[in-house]
Amino acid sequence: MVVIAVSFSIYVLTASEGVVAEKNQESSDLTNMRAVVNEKRNVDVLVSIDISEGLTEVEAKLIAELTFIQVMEQNVMHQLDTLTFNDTQITANYIWGYDENDMGHVFSMDVDLTTLRITVSHCF
Repeated sequence: MVVIAVSFSIYVLTASEGVVAEKNQESSDLTNMRAVVNEKRNVDVLVSIDISEGLTEVEAKLIAELTFIQVMEQNVMHQLDTLTFNDTQITANYIWGYDENDMGHVFSMDVDLTTLRITVSHCF
């Protein structure tokens, strides 16, 4: 429940105020990314991050978290397992479940920051 509450708080904060970049910029325009989920469903992921000047770890985590929330909604518990990123790509893996005893599901994403395409695969 704590993870879901924190995730929702991050989402609300981001959606309402935008993300403050490290160089003291107030906020950037929304960037629309397209997530393709299990090769079947498309989901729009809106982030308030300027990716043209490189990517910080906080921004990479935020993109991963917002993608997870958009795809899976708030109905599941989740935890970020691994995150790797550079200026053109983010790879993130989550474990998730419907409750604490069910945390054996996987959710993987690859974000191509040049095409703004996110490829998601997850089990049900």
